[in-house]
Amino acid sequence: MMTALNLSKLSVILYFLATALFAQTGGERIRLAGTVVADNMTGLSYRVRGCITSISKEATNTGSAAVNQELIKLDDRVAKMAVATAVARVKDLEAEVGDSEFSITTVHAEIIRVQEEQDFVVREFERTRLLFQRGLVNETTLEAAARRKMEANFALERIQEDLQRALSGKSRAKIALDIGLLELNARQSDLEEFTIHAPFRGVLLNFNPKVGDCVSQGALAAQIYKPNDKSVETFAFMNNLVDANQFGLTIGNPVQVIRVNGASCPGKISLVGTEANLETQSVKVRIKLDPNCAVEMFLNEGVKIDLTPNAR
Repeated sequence: MMTALNLSKLSVILYFLATALFAQTGGERIRLAGTVVADNMTGLSYRVRGCITSISKEATNTGSAAVNQELIKLDDRVAKMAVATAVARVKDLEAEVGDSEFSITTVHAEIIRVQEEQDFVVREFERTRLLFQRGLVNETTLEAAARRKMEANFALERIQEDLQRALSGKSRAKIALDIGLLELNARQSDLEEFTIHAPFRGVLLNFNPKVGDCVSQGALAAQIYKPNDKSVETFAFMNNLVDANQFGLTIGNPVQVIRVNGASCPGKISLVGTEANLETQSVKVRIKLDPNCAVEMFLNEGVKIDLTPNAR
């Protein structure tokens, strides 16, 4: 159907071109025929497959949408459960990080206690050694003091190793938490895929979803365009492009677009194609319409275009 419509539009345009340009001479005003089109037409597609659960009544009734307006929502119960699971997992990992920090605090306190005990044992050993040198205690007592000193040193080394393990455990807990947060972000992103929002304020085309319909990923839900962002597409024959200045077919040249009711809308040539049609020897020309009057014009509306030679 779209191919037939395009061929029909092209035939109308070429008919106007044939009747309007066959007698043109250098330096005279010429008139083309064209069709109004939307600039930057944006397609809105389903990013996941699923079944439609809600549709914006306002968008359905008005055929337009506000920026970030929710248009269509798919069944997202499974995705919501995945987000809830990820949130619970993050809370559990945050608790593990808290436990690891408490373990580090506990080990630091234990290190202080062990160091104080070691200092006491060292002082006791030095006192016992001095008494041994004076002959006040025997060798067995000195060996017992030396053994207690050695055990105190070993205890300090063990608690320092516990501190390293606690620090390592905290690092692993933080890494696990980061992974959990990434997983949560991914699940939240997946949840957003079940909703289609309008990327900007505009007019909707082919917006006819139905609640309960199941759709596939990538299927087109609608199209949206800005009502004041329109152009006119037309075609010019090669004999008018050989000396483009003579006929006003240059980029930036102002033109007047005439509607069927006689109203006019100013515009400027924004594109002159670089490839000619092999059969018709015509080149696409695009005219950017003034936003103030473009909003009143319909898509696919047939218009006439008055070109001013040597307008620049």
